[in-house]
Amino acid sequence: MNFIDRISYFLTLFSEHLLISFLAMLIVTVFGVAIGIWVFYKPKARRIIMPTVNFLYTIPSIAMFGLLIPLVGIGLQNALIVLVLYGLLPIVHNTYSGMKEVPYHLVDAAKGLGSTPQQLFRHVYFPLALPSILSGLRITTVMVIALTGLAALIGAGGLGQAIFRGLNTMNTPLIVTGSLGISLFAILGDKFVGTLEKNNNLQRIINRNAQPSQKHFIYLNLGILAALVLMSLVYINPFSKIKDRVITVASKPMSEQYILGEIMSQLIENQTDINVIRQFGIGGGTTNIHPALLSGDLDMYVEYTGTAWMNVLNQQSQLNFEQLQQQYQDNYQLQWLGLLGMNNTYAIAIPQSIATQKQIKTYSDLVRHSVAFDFGAEFEFFERADAYPSLIKVYPFNFAKLHEMDISLRYKAIEEGKVNAIDAFTTDAQIEALDLQVLVDDKHFFPDYEAGIVIREAVLQQYPELKTVLMQLEGKISTESMRKMNYQLEVLKETPKEIAQAFLATLGHKDE
Repeated sequence: MNFIDRISYFLTLFSEHLLISFLAMLIVTVFGVAIGIWVFYKPKARRIIMPTVNFLYTIPSIAMFGLLIPLVGIGLQNALIVLVLYGLLPIVHNTYSGMKEVPYHLVDAAKGLGSTPQQLFRHVYFPLALPSILSGLRITTVMVIALTGLAALIGAGGLGQAIFRGLNTMNTPLIVTGSLGISLFAILGDKFVGTLEKNNNLQRIINRNAQPSQKHFIYLNLGILAALVLMSLVYINPFSKIKDRVITVASKPMSEQYILGEIMSQLIENQTDINVIRQFGIGGGTTNIHPALLSGDLDMYVEYTGTAWMNVLNQQSQLNFEQLQQQYQDNYQLQWLGLLGMNNTYAIAIPQSIATQKQIKTYSDLVRHSVAFDFGAEFEFFERADAYPSLIKVYPFNFAKLHEMDISLRYKAIEEGKVNAIDAFTTDAQIEALDLQVLVDDKHFFPDYEAGIVIREAVLQQYPELKTVLMQLEGKISTESMRKMNYQLEVLKETPKEIAQAFLATLGHKDE
């Protein structure tokens, strides 16, 4: 990946990150200071508000994003709520503490001079509490900028998107660029608030006794911030997305899903006048994308028949695609537009050298040797009804140790020797790259996971031409071709856009 070649991509992520962080900090500052002042003057409210703020801070941020999806959906609204809730603690505490620590003799002196409660607040409490408030603001700024990186998991954008895309596609430069971008952003944010703290600059301006140089210094920094926010708004122009003919294409956080999402997006853009918003790499996969489709936050994505049958419809019987289609239509007003032709089912893979040495070819063979294996898989695999909990009932594995990890890390773990057996997908590029042996599911536990396009019926009614356009992909992407495209992304480091363009060219569809 060449940074210069993708400068537009990173500028978009930077602009999104800046705008999300700025908006969150604006809300946090206003509400945090207001709540801090309120609880200072209202002891009864303090006994409720302070423990509540403390409790919210103990909830893992990534869990908070997920918990809010059923309530507010994915995207910016979800991200802002989480960032504001987490940012409140330092601001509220520091505002309350700063006012509480104002020396009593100064308050008594002001009262003795006839100051009203409003004058006491404006001329005594708030100015003397300001250093403490700015200290809390400084902590909150760094924290919010860092947490904004997680907002990419629920489709809000930002530099975290580069990190998660890099993790899911084995692209280290993307991870490094996204991480350094957030770190630099946090440092600059800390420095900016630091200029307000320095030599009591802001306090002197409020008290109207600041030197001209101090005023100019503050105004310069505020001007730079305003310019950056304005340029970010102009660059990404969020209002341009409010168009009459627009759909949102989503994807799970997997290499092939980025590619398939891009193929669908380009095909729609090439053959219709519909504008496509790309929401790729949604954390949680089906768990979060399916509810977002039902709420209308997303419009279409690629799903797998086995996942839909067992995890969405909660069926335990043998998969019936016609029944699957009918239940999706009846229960959710969603349609399956055929199948793409690939079967990306679960598999178990071990190093070829170990398979040869121990003569392990099937799952049943692995059962007999499982005590010598450390098994690694993503969190979802250990939770899903169609995966590990049911798998060990058919194949009574007795692995030496189980390792739960992010889906993007299991191949890295087996490459580094931390595990010697992993769950895999049959289209994974790393199977060949790392010389792994995919074992035979000799008792046919895993069902077929054929990929198909799921789309909201309301979208098809609004844009009936989409059905004809997307059905061109039916049966056109084989398991082997998908594995090859994954290899191009993960090993050759081509971009999803380039891979999609090349694939569509083979079908006779050129980018217009």
